[in-house]
Amino acid sequence: AQAYIQYEEIQVADAIRHARPEDNNPAREPHRKGGDRRKNDKNREPRGPPSLFSAYTPLTASREHILTECHAAEF
Repeated sequence: AQAYIQYEEIQVADAIRHARPEDNNPAREPHRKGGDRRKNDKNREPRGPPSLFSAYTPLTASREHILTECHAAEF
């Protein structure tokens, strides 16, 4: 019975939340074409280590070409 009561409470809360969408969404800042937001982001740390790969095989390469590259590669 307790699970059913919790289910009903969740359904009522969802109905109330969806009935007033203007109250749930915080006001967004106006879009700035000048890029003022980006100027403040220059002091951010790098996202992660640089990529270890210098070349990629295109998705349209034939299987023969890919297998030839694998066979010639040194590991």
